[in-house]
Amino acid sequence: MIVAALILAPLLGYESVQAQDVDALTGQIDEKRSAIEELNRKIDSYKEKIENLQATEASLYGQIDLLENRVAKTELDIEAAKASIDLANTELSVLEEEIESVQAQLDRDRALIAEVLRQIQVEDTNVPLQLLFGNDSFSELFDSLERLENVTEDLKNTVDQARSAKASLEEKSSREQLKKEQLVSLQEGLERNLNVLSEETEAKESLIIETRSSEAEFQSLLQERKQEQAFINQEIVLLQQEIEGKLSQTDAGGDSSILSWPFNPTLRGISTYFRDPTYPFRNLFEHSGLDLPAATGTPVGSAASGYVAWTKTGRLYGNYVMVIHANGVSTLYAHLSRIDVVADQFVSRGDQLGAVGSTGFSTGPHLHFEVRKEGIPTDPLGYLISY
Repeated sequence: MIVAALILAPLLGYESVQAQDVDALTGQIDEKRSAIEELNRKIDSYKEKIENLQATEASLYGQIDLLENRVAKTELDIEAAKASIDLANTELSVLEEEIESVQAQLDRDRALIAEVLRQIQVEDTNVPLQLLFGNDSFSELFDSLERLENVTEDLKNTVDQARSAKASLEEKSSREQLKKEQLVSLQEGLERNLNVLSEETEAKESLIIETRSSEAEFQSLLQERKQEQAFINQEIVLLQQEIEGKLSQTDAGGDSSILSWPFNPTLRGISTYFRDPTYPFRNLFEHSGLDLPAATGTPVGSAASGYVAWTKTGRLYGNYVMVIHANGVSTLYAHLSRIDVVADQFVSRGDQLGAVGSTGFSTGPHLHFEVRKEGIPTDPLGYLISY
């Protein structure tokens, strides 16, 4: 019977090709997963080395060794991220093959259902005609009715198969969307790792240049860092009350609980955050502000109204400016290529303090921007307005 033939006809050749493609891709997936596992074992080995180096007393060669191990680990992180992206793409190809196969089956089922319904309509039309004009025997009529029952059962099975195919297709489509989202996340992670690699490589080179590969120079650098921080902490405490008194007398302090960005942060983003765990020198000292990369000469504006507490040049901060605002808030702007203000000068929000540079202990042109509350460094993002 035509209807039965339509329902039972398989497309074995197509399904065989699909199965071969999926099997080949599945084999590739297993190989790629094994490669990623091996990379992760190597990464864990570098993690252990880094942890051991962080526990040792700070020395130049220890810090260089630490940075070299971080660079090696980050290179492996990048390789693992690329391998994970490749794996996710292969898994996505398998999903797409399976979805294509299910969609083809669904299309076939729909075509079969349409043809079955057409055939049933023909049979239903013929039965009354046979009753009116007679059959050679009643047995032929009963045979026709029985065939209709069989067709109806086959139709039910075909409809069930179509529903199952549709549910499978929806599930695979959902998994495909998740896989695509995973790819985006993996790509973002890869880009972050590339940035970390660049920063740690530059940090190692800067450290060697700054210390001239001398352990004595390295220890001197650490000592100057401590002295510079001690000076800033002491001077802020001494000047904060005095300068806030000036601001209150002139009523020019404004609202220092909300700070403006020193320049547009969307130009190049933020390279290092407050107490950033990826900061190359975090083993030596915490990163006490935000690093905002920008071209040398980019104007730097005051985050709020206040008085310039001092302008100085140090080995670590390079050329830097400290501004004291109302309510115990102060801001620091470091690594400037030039300074455009003087101590005890009043500045309004946005007034130019200097320009971006790479003076002092710096790996490239950027502004190191700090916010302090009662002299203690705090996360600037808690004060800065959205841009």
